[in-house]
Amino acid sequence: MHELPLVIFTLFMQASVGCLVITLLCYFRLFGSKDPQIAMKWVRAPLIASFLLGCAGLLGSLFHMGNPLHMFYTLMHVSSSWMSREVLATAVYMGLLFLSVALLLLKQKVNGLLLLLSAAAGLVYMYAMSALYADTLFTLWSGLFTFAGFAGTMLLTGGIISALLLVTALGYAREDELIRRVVKIALAAGVAGLLLMLLGALSLLGNIGEPIYMGMTPRAMPEGLLSLNIIRVVLIGLGLFFAGRLLCQKQAEITNATLIMSLATVCVFAGEAVGRVVFFSLGG
Repeated sequence: MHELPLVIFTLFMQASVGCLVITLLCYFRLFGSKDPQIAMKWVRAPLIASFLLGCAGLLGSLFHMGNPLHMFYTLMHVSSSWMSREVLATAVYMGLLFLSVALLLLKQKVNGLLLLLSAAAGLVYMYAMSALYADTLFTLWSGLFTFAGFAGTMLLTGGIISALLLVTALGYAREDELIRRVVKIALAAGVAGLLLMLLGALSLLGNIGEPIYMGMTPRAMPEGLLSLNIIRVVLIGLGLFFAGRLLCQKQAEITNATLIMSLATVCVFAGEAVGRVVFFSLGG
């Protein structure tokens, strides 16, 4: 697939922002009363993972460019181009996140203000990315569908990855109650993400009867997209089932929480990867 670099870029960057946002939510909501050094050890892995996911996304985007150095030219049109705004927002987000993680590793301390600024920059980046793809002649990418779909992926994938790493750290500390609360937050984020995706899908009903390719030569719909969507739904459903199953276990049985959340993470991330392939197949 010729748009595979964009699949990697958009999916990993959205997972990065989501992982950061959900990790900070857990940090401020659940770990505020804990010793700062202990709380830092719990959130260290997901914060580093958020940065690494962003790096993986950026690496994928480079393969989409004929000449990676040309990305600097896009910054010359910030006032008029959503692509320029996306590049700038990506740079600001990754720069702030790098500083946050560097300070975390060097000083062994969470800089809450800097991380909040990083999360805010990540949300601005999400808006710029969504606006870039929504501002297109392709009807199915326009408006709410893209905004809601990208935000849903951010919450779903980011929440499940953050929960996996937090659950692993809390498991070593035998914090069974906190494990349950983290999983609840991740599931709530996942359900919110699914509702956003559903809202975006419903918004397409307004385009029924409209030309899919406005001002372009019509062509056949790519084959296999229905099957891929079914696979996506099944994988996401399995992932949320595994995470929900963890909440049904007794406190003494939570020792396998990392394994269960790993299965949930693999299913959800794979499902969203399939969904992103479908997204770019529609417009590719």
